[in-house]
Amino acid sequence: MPGRSPYGALIVAQEQGGVVISLSNMLYDYPYNSRFRNILSHFKIYTLSDNIRRTVMNLNSFLYVAEIERCGSINRAAQNLYTSQSNLSTALKSLEDELGYPIFKRTSNGSVPTPEGYLFIQSAKAILAEMEKIKGIPLRVGIGDTISITCNWSAQILQSLVDFKEQDHPETHDTYRETSIRQNFECIYENQYRLAIIDCFHTLSEMYQERAANTKLEAVVMKERVPAVALMSKHHPLAHQESVTMKEIYAYPLVLFEDYQDPEQHRLLKLQPRQQILYLFDRGSLLDVVQTSNSISILKKNTYVDSAQYGIAELPIRDCPDSYDIVMLKRSYYQMNRREEAFIRYLQAQL
Repeated sequence: MPGRSPYGALIVAQEQGGVVISLSNMLYDYPYNSRFRNILSHFKIYTLSDNIRRTVMNLNSFLYVAEIERCGSINRAAQNLYTSQSNLSTALKSLEDELGYPIFKRTSNGSVPTPEGYLFIQSAKAILAEMEKIKGIPLRVGIGDTISITCNWSAQILQSLVDFKEQDHPETHDTYRETSIRQNFECIYENQYRLAIIDCFHTLSEMYQERAANTKLEAVVMKERVPAVALMSKHHPLAHQESVTMKEIYAYPLVLFEDYQDPEQHRLLKLQPRQQILYLFDRGSLLDVVQTSNSISILKKNTYVDSAQYGIAELPIRDCPDSYDIVMLKRSYYQMNRREEAFIRYLQAQL
């Protein structure tokens, strides 16, 4: 049975035929079977008592060595883990001192696991996988057939969800949120929502998929190469044209969602430092600005459903440097329920 512990580090103990593992202030008991005997064979094991509790190593240690092995380089691993190379090197040395043997051999070509290190890394990966399953328990309990989804600003996804509910189970209590790409990642990683759907420039799609893999998320591309459009008031001087160019767009102020503050997006769109830009955080505000000014927005096609009813013109961009991919995110261990799977199939048919 789970119990509480004031210690944030991982504690491993053999006590009355069982193994106790503590993570993030929670204790979990496992039967001391052959599988766990093998996993724990490379760790120092201490007996827990009321008066003595000794921490063996922090869970971050397992994440660190797994990432170093994957990258083959402490420097690249540090970049992926958003820490400095010196911090990662110090943590690795402390871990090796604790274990009493080196985990990696430093070579001119990078970091290569030692024989002992290879066994340690396999055991660390096994424990990380078990802990991922444990973290997924709240997602599998009490959710029934509800849908929990977050996305970056899209009336199309919201309308699809509303239409789906009317056809399926209108009485269910589903949850929906719109926010930035960064916060969508956080919502899934922190188990606030179970599914996320983001649209991003095709050129950046692979980067986001790699970011998902680095944080134990699964990324599935639902649709590629969705065209970009220019959104403007129907009274805008360019609104009478069949299409526009980037040069024509940049002659006017821009109103963009906050995701476009990313330097990579600036580079792709070749935004100039002196370009007049207003960044906004919700669809309603962006729509208000476009309706009441000469500002133009650059968006994925169908971000707004039936934009004409809002007095908005949506024009193709003849020379836009990129198109959009639509990507679904979820925790790698999470299995979608029946309605979530049905909704994703329904949505994909609408995209």
